[in-house]
Amino acid sequence: MVPRTRIPAVPLPTPRPARGHVSTATVEQVGRWAVLVTVRGEVDLVTTPAVHEALRVGLATPDALLVVVDLSEVDFLAAAGLGALVLARDTAACRAIDLRLVAHGRSVLRLLDITGLRRTFRLHRDLAGPLGPYLQRSASSR
Repeated sequence: MVPRTRIPAVPLPTPRPARGHVSTATVEQVGRWAVLVTVRGEVDLVTTPAVHEALRVGLATPDALLVVVDLSEVDFLAAAGLGALVLARDTAACRAIDLRLVAHGRSVLRLLDITGLRRTFRLHRDLAGPLGPYLQRSASSR
């Protein structure tokens, strides 16, 4: 019998963003009932926590009835980012908040098509669709 030796567990290094690896996620209240979460850059394993936090803040905004997630400037969407969107969709449904996505880039739409999730989200090509009434109202109040 060969004696078993234990190999000590080696902790995995934490991922670090590469140069040029930029992603931002901002939250902005548009009108009294609508919130806009804008995501730019790459949404991958490194940047998903910031996107998840922005979605959480957007959905926790008092009096929010509509949350629009603008993904029109997303260059890359990984499975981790898609998971954050699915969690936001489920959270919005539990809170009776209308969650809509703005996306027209191939990187986002292709992943939604491949996974079959495209039909579970309300998609728009631009912000005028879901936020049209709020944008017109704010422009006329200036």
